[in-house]
Amino acid sequence: IKIKTSLGDNLPECYGDAHLIEQVILNLINNATQIMSEKDVKKMIKVTSYLENQSLFVRVADSGPGVPVKLSERIFDPFFTTHHDGSGIGLSLAQRIIADHGGTITVGRSEWDGAEFSIELPLEKRIGPR
Repeated sequence: IKIKTSLGDNLPECYGDAHLIEQVILNLINNATQIMSEKDVKKMIKVTSYLENQSLFVRVADSGPGVPVKLSERIFDPFFTTHHDGSGIGLSLAQRIIADHGGTITVGRSEWDGAEFSIELPLEKRIGPR
């Protein structure tokens, strides 16, 4: 698997628990690694970070099969999984962690037609729901 990074220069610190955010990103990379190992595809992962509109964005993209539209609506539901050995907790927990930090996580298509998860985190703590 080839991992590319495109990390923004001189990004400011944002509000949050660095360990929890790290766990979310590692979970996304782990999921990408697992799904690509099951398929005969060129194995690529790209992690990107940048600043936009007072938010820090982190994107994790892969070259796997992607997430079908009909599943993308349920992918963050607790205990929903498409893996025979999966628990369905990882993405649900990731969404909860990001939401607890005042942010959002979404899924779309990557440049390779795989999955791309986009995390948006505020630079300052937000009060109330988004």
